[in-house]
Amino acid sequence: MSKAYIIDSETTSNKHPHPIEVAFVEFTARGALGGAPTVLRFNPPVPIEFGAMATHHILPDELEGMPEYSPLVFPMMDYVIGHNIDFDADCCQIPGAVKRVCTLAMARAIWPNTSHTQSALLYMLSNDRAATRERLRNAHSAGADVIFCYEILLAILSELPHIRTIEELYAFSEECRIPKVMTFGKFSGMPVQHVETGWRNWYRRQTDKDPYLLRAFELYPYDPMYKE
Repeated sequence: MSKAYIIDSETTSNKHPHPIEVAFVEFTARGALGGAPTVLRFNPPVPIEFGAMATHHILPDELEGMPEYSPLVFPMMDYVIGHNIDFDADCCQIPGAVKRVCTLAMARAIWPNTSHTQSALLYMLSNDRAATRERLRNAHSAGADVIFCYEILLAILSELPHIRTIEELYAFSEECRIPKVMTFGKFSGMPVQHVETGWRNWYRRQTDKDPYLLRAFELYPYDPMYKE
């Protein structure tokens, strides 16, 4: 049976991240958690940047005596779930064969007209925002963020009654990750159909290409007459 885990990490920086705290918990076939999250801390080989420190509030002296990070701390898994999962999976060196399920991409597809940070989504979904505010005071702790991700995942699944397996959830996540609107560059904010052929060809020559945008180019050819 396939194994799926929700993960989160706190890191030294956004641009060149090293994990200093990771959390993970199994997401079972019944849609429940397989126990309490495992939370581990590590002493990084580089300093924590102040911008990252201001986000997670983990201080360097709290990591003294901790081991350096190793991806071997994670259990064997077939699927890994997270909010903006590529960031966590890349910095945690999750093997490429593990399939990634992104709650951020799915939330953007299901609720397009809101902010999509975990905190914003939890406020949107909450029936008691004062209580949610108290819980969110622990946001950007990896252990808390894993639980928040799980709650968002359950809300996503409640909108998708036809999805019953982790394989189907992964397929939906992959579909959601293909952009319909450009988020950067000359055509930012415009439908992919408006991206001219010359720009598409230029992007294909770049070294750091987004495979999901390349897939969007295949699905949505240039059409100057396209209207939403």
